[in-house]
Amino acid sequence: MVKVLVLGAGVVGVSAAYYLNRAGHEVVVVDRRDGAGLETSFANAGHLCRATARPWASEAVPRMLIKEFGKVDAPYLLRLRADPAMWAWALAFLRRCTRARHRETAANLIRLAVYSIDSLATLRETEELAYDQAGLGILHLHRDDEAFERAAAEAEVGNGEGAFAPAVLDRAGCIRVEPALAQAGDQFAGGLHFGSEETGDAHLFTTALAQAAAARGVVFRYGVTVRALHDAGDAVTGAETDRGPITADAVVLSMGSYSAGVLRPLGLKLPIYPVKGYSATIPTTGYNGAPRLGIHDEARKIGISRLGDRLRAAGTAELAGYDNDLGEARARAILDQAMAIFPNAGDAAQAELWCGLRPMTPDNAPLLGHTRFRNLYLDTGHGSLGWTLACGSGRVIADIVSGRAPDIDLDGLTLDRFG
Repeated sequence: MVKVLVLGAGVVGVSAAYYLNRAGHEVVVVDRRDGAGLETSFANAGHLCRATARPWASEAVPRMLIKEFGKVDAPYLLRLRADPAMWAWALAFLRRCTRARHRETAANLIRLAVYSIDSLATLRETEELAYDQAGLGILHLHRDDEAFERAAAEAEVGNGEGAFAPAVLDRAGCIRVEPALAQAGDQFAGGLHFGSEETGDAHLFTTALAQAAAARGVVFRYGVTVRALHDAGDAVTGAETDRGPITADAVVLSMGSYSAGVLRPLGLKLPIYPVKGYSATIPTTGYNGAPRLGIHDEARKIGISRLGDRLRAAGTAELAGYDNDLGEARARAILDQAMAIFPNAGDAAQAELWCGLRPMTPDNAPLLGHTRFRNLYLDTGHGSLGWTLACGSGRVIADIVSGRAPDIDLDGLTLDRFG
């Protein structure tokens, strides 16, 4: 048993802490916020993806950037600024927008995603976790015939889904599996229903898992800001915080978008940059038009989930540095898109708007495992897939810290791929 310090109490850090505790270690988690899960995944789309864990970097992105440039509801938006780190990240991202690299990264992500969602299913058998979960699948809608036919053809040849291949549905078929889509008129041509996918509230999940971990002995120290890591030769000895030093035998870095800044003074460069996402959460009480299934609008890159008596719509990617101010027009554009499809889903006037920073690597896959410091480990850079990949990543980290080989191949998921 070793004392492990986990930096960050988001869904990734809490999952790592839980599995480290189950592996027999003494675990302390620190976070600058007043509770668990209050950053990146606090109000995300709520999608848990096995077969559809895909990188954003694809051959379609450069065309989309040009076509949508300057639009308030553009799926991808670049806020021009004099930030060398942003431009370096953006160029590295664009270099990965090829079909071959997309498929390679998708295979790596799906491998980890399947392992992670299977781990979550086992976790639910061990802990009582309530997070407005539903296992009805996610329906990926395509707005025009050409896009739908292309997606259907890719699904027919497999496209990496294997046992999780989708049902290809025309417009009538989509309405049959999700009657709420009858409100959408002729806004979509068809869709792919991935029945193995799940939905739920990531924040509720994170707080429930943190409570379960605390009950097992994990110590959570909230309201503590990490200022630096202490190193001694080939190892780190702990962290300096605004509440004093914390020593540890091992340190796991799960600080999302802020991970790179913590390691920079140690000479470690992480290719992580924040990408802002937005969401709107709509109360559904008194309305009967909210969908039961998870919905993904492929054209607008918006995910929609029914969360108990709420409807969550989330999406967009905005490159604007560490600016976490709410761009209300961007959030309301997502709200408008969701209400256009489901006009009787809820009370749009009472929508709660939110934004958060996703920790993205250029290829959109996380950074897991060892660093050049023998007791400093990475569990960060999960981008928009933090909740999907959290349990699997946590198990991987627990195995590595315990000196065991992980159950899955980590090719394409470690810092080594960036040299």
